[in-house]
Amino acid sequence: MKLDDGDKKILDGAEGPAKRMAMEMLEGLGKVYGAEKLIPVKSAHVSVSFRTHGDAGLEWVEEIAATGAKVNIPTTTNPMGLDRSRDLRLPAEWCSKQLLIYDGYMRMGCHGTASCTPYFCGFIPQYKEHIAWSESSAVIFINSVLGARNNREGAPSAFAAGLIGKTPYYGLHQDENRRAQILFKVTARVRGLADIGAMGAYVGRILGTRTPAFSGLHPLTMEDHVYLGAALASSGGAALYHVLGQTPDALVAGDNILVPGCEVVELGQKELEHGYERLTSNMDRIVDFVAIGCPHLTLNQVAEVAALLDGKKVKPGVTVWIHTNVAVKAMATQLGLTQIIERSGAVLTQDICTINSIPEALGLASLATNSAKMAFYAPGANKLKAWYGSLCQCIEAGVTGTWKG
Repeated sequence: MKLDDGDKKILDGAEGPAKRMAMEMLEGLGKVYGAEKLIPVKSAHVSVSFRTHGDAGLEWVEEIAATGAKVNIPTTTNPMGLDRSRDLRLPAEWCSKQLLIYDGYMRMGCHGTASCTPYFCGFIPQYKEHIAWSESSAVIFINSVLGARNNREGAPSAFAAGLIGKTPYYGLHQDENRRAQILFKVTARVRGLADIGAMGAYVGRILGTRTPAFSGLHPLTMEDHVYLGAALASSGGAALYHVLGQTPDALVAGDNILVPGCEVVELGQKELEHGYERLTSNMDRIVDFVAIGCPHLTLNQVAEVAALLDGKKVKPGVTVWIHTNVAVKAMATQLGLTQIIERSGAVLTQDICTINSIPEALGLASLATNSAKMAFYAPGANKLKAWYGSLCQCIEAGVTGTWKG
């Protein structure tokens, strides 16, 4: 892979040890994937979770921050394992280590979005803009819905790109690699986010790393796209999808968005039901934990939760976390939505994500969620058994302590 003179100087240590490390990482990644060069990127998005960093990662972050290194481009942060605004009774030592990691990234100039949806916090990549984001649900959203150019970066490579302002030129940065290899003709009745997530979970399981396209879908809302992408990316290795007649690359390319001889698969009601089955790991209908907002909720979704909880009470012994980012929570509070939610006994959180946290340390074991991503990851990450279904089912579970349906 060719490096320009500026790249070589960084590799020789002219801009300090942290950026030399980052350049070594990017050069190595580029060689692995056969990239011919590095290209400039406009932004990065990095992990700050102690669950993924561990003690070794904490030490690594503190060492880099101690060198005085600063990111070279706008760099946002993913959710962490706690809520900066309140005490959720999580173990104190664990929280202390999480805050040290977060503080390290802040000292290096990262933006404290602490959200998996930074595009809802004002960080919106433009069509065909090259970026270097980690977080699978964010990557697939900006690739598919915004038409930006991004590979499925790991947390270290995304941070390296943030420090340098460049990434290797390969994969989905190249237009010729963005065509769909498989077309799903949707004949199932897809209604609401739970169906969207179940469909994504079924498709993700059979995709591998192929890029899918969909036909037969009703016009998708922004929230539909967020939850479809999260389901595809968690259940499989997808970093891009197309919806014929809707998403930008498909609108521009038309039928050429499909590779010649593209495989065609019908997705009917039976396949949708298989998606639901794949996301349900629970058999105990007694629920002690309800978690909504993975990815983080939009303001419209927070309003929907508030309407469902208005005048109701969460059953004693049940914990209900409603996840969003600090910006949406601030707006929700100004509109009185936070107050409605919390009068019920539920908690509207900021910064945190269940699968980046440790709710299991609170003794929680039986989860109800409308998030395909959370239902997929929580059994392994948090040892939680999951019921998967609609938002209404989840709110009812929080109020009654029982899963119905």
